[in-house]
Amino acid sequence: MSEQKVHTDLKVTVIYPAAKGPFQQDHADPSETLATLKAAVLTAFGLTEGQVNGSIYTYTLYHDKTPLENLSETIGQLAGHAKALVLKLSQQVTQG
Repeated sequence: MSEQKVHTDLKVTVIYPAAKGPFQQDHADPSETLATLKAAVLTAFGLTEGQVNGSIYTYTLYHDKTPLENLSETIGQLAGHAKALVLKLSQQVTQG
């Protein structure tokens, strides 16, 4: 049983340039959605989306240089046959 789990688990790394180190999940469930992953990543980095001091902060996950806008997509769909997935988190600030 554990042998099968090795093949279904996915290693996920999210790089955020302003953080000291990356967010990592060594045994992520491929059925996890990008929305769930993004929420965990924002929490791990201590980030909050929304309005702060008159500016609006939003965060986008990128795979290679492609913004991931469909947050209902699963990390397994995104990774395909790969055993590891590396994403980047980018911050956008809109002045209010």
